[in-house]
Formats: sequence, structure tokens, C-alpha cells
Amino acid sequence: MRTAILSILMLGVGAVPRAPAQTPTPTRPATADSVFARARQLVVNGNGAAGRVLVDSVVAATEPETPAYAEALYWRAALAAASSDAERDYRRIVIEYPLSPRASEALLQLAQIEVARGDRPAAASHLERFLLENPSSPDEQRAGVLLVRISFEQNDLPRGCIALHHVLTEVPATAVELRNQLEYYSPRCAGVDTTRARQTAAANPATPGSPAPATGAKPTPPGGASRDSAHRDSVHRDTTPPPHALGKFTLQVAAYTSRADADALAKRLKARGIDVRVAGTKALYRVRIGHYETRAAAAAAAAQLKTKKIVAFVTDVGTEDK
Repeated sequence: MRTAILSILMLGVGAVPRAPAQTPTPTRPATADSVFARARQLVVNGNGAAGRVLVDSVVAATEPETPAYAEALYWRAALAAASSDAERDYRRIVIEYPLSPRASEALLQLAQIEVARGDRPAAASHLERFLLENPSSPDEQRAGVLLVRISFEQNDLPRGCIALHHVLTEVPATAVELRNQLEYYSPRCAGVDTTRARQTAAANPATPGSPAPATGAKPTPPGGASRDSAHRDSVHRDTTPPPHALGKFTLQVAAYTSRADADALAKRLKARGIDVRVAGTKALYRVRIGHYETRAAAAAAAAQLKTKKIVAFVTDVGTEDK
């Protein structure tokens, strides 16, 4: 049924590739790739509305939680008319489909969106995760250079110097101009203690909006925190009562192939007083927060979490999370 619907939609806006003459079937439905190419061409030619209708038809006709669905989300984001719409789908890819080939591109796009809105710390978090999870990506240098630049713009010398060292080891000696641009920052790293910065990052992994699993991180020893810091933690602890247990909507902050990684993130969130759980009995293991009666209530809770640097998106509870 989905294939038939997609074929009809394609016939309404453009030509569908014909099957080779030797194929016994007289016609074949358009592949998703050809639909995306057609949609992109429509947007480039100024007919963005028609292009986005095409992509929306693919999203509607594709089974969720499949690689094809992540691909459809990527193209819907790439051709979105508003950056807020693009951000929503890029975040879904990063959080819900972390194994998709598009996840790394989504991280870079999210970083660019955050730079454009002036939130450089958020952009840096996305870039750090990109470099951690995609060490052999062809975009590694581009992400590293951007991380170096925005870190020094923020006067975050430890982060900038760590990124600078990483990028300089990856940039070939033949890229003279790029190396000269990077070496410009080197004098600012004299005397900067990057060891302590690395230890802090390991003890305090990235927020769920940019999850960097750190299952080996050791908890703070009992009595290690000062009385003042313990007081501050109690002040900032989320004491909001958990939403209604029978709600149809929930918030998802991450998805992992490893149950141990999902449990580790859930444990960190519980320590902050968050109503969190791990859903699923097999990969992907989804880290979710709360149950809500309406989508609007869930969206309001997501906005509240964002003020605490926890990025989540609204989704249905689903059979795997009853």
C-alpha cells in the first residue's frame, strides 16, 4: 500500500524512472533516492513546497525505526523551510537513530544551527560528540576546525587547546594554509592544563542532547563533595512530581545499542531527580522521561528540560514501553 501511494504521488509531480526494457514488469515505482533527488531539484528550482510534499510522502510511507526512516528524516530536515523544523528532525536522527549513516551529518548540521543562533557551547557539544564518534569521517577536519574556532571565541582555552591538538594531528603537512590558520591559536595554549579538562569531561559526560557514553566513569566517592556543593545540588535538584503514569506521550533523550550505556545515562539523570527509565528489551535501548496525557504537556516538559541542558523530543509511549 505504501509503495502504491508513493508511486501515485510521484506521477502527480514529475516523471518516474521507467524500468529497463528487459525487465518483465512494465513499470517500477520510484526508489526513495530518486524521490529525494527530485525533491531537492524542486527546492533548488524555487518550488520548495512541492519538494517538501514529496519528502513528506516518503516519511509517511516509511516504517518508523528503520534505516530508511532515518534517511527520510534527514532529507526532510535538509529541505525544511524553517531551521526549527530542520533542528527537530536532525535531533531525532541523533537521538533515535544513532547508528544511521546520517547521524554524523545531523550532528554537524545541529552544530551549525547552534552557531547561527549564537549558542556556541551547545555547538561545541555537538562537535565534540562528532569527533568522538566519527574518528575516520571525511568531515573530521571541518568539525575540528569549527570546534577550535568557537572554543577560542568563547575563551574556553582547555576545550580549544584539546581540539587544536587533535586537529593538528589529523591535518596533513601539505595543507599549509590550514595549518597556518590553526597554528595561530597555538601560543594561547602555552601553560593551559588540558589534562584537568579531560578529567572533568570524563567525570561529567555530555548532556543527553549530545550523549557521549562514559560507562567507565567512576562515581564521586562518598564524602568527596563539600557541604556547600551538596547544598547546591539539593537546591538545583528537580523536585517536580512525575507526570501521570498512564499518559500516551513521553520524552526521549537518547538511544543506545548497549543496555549498559543506557543504564549509565539513566543513573546520572536519576541522580538529578529526573523521572527516567530505560525502555526496550533489545537494542535500541531508549532512555525516556515521564508519561504525559497530551503532546502539549510533553512539549512543555521538554522545554523545561532544555533549560537544564537536557535535550529531549516528544514521542508516543509505544508497546515496548508499557
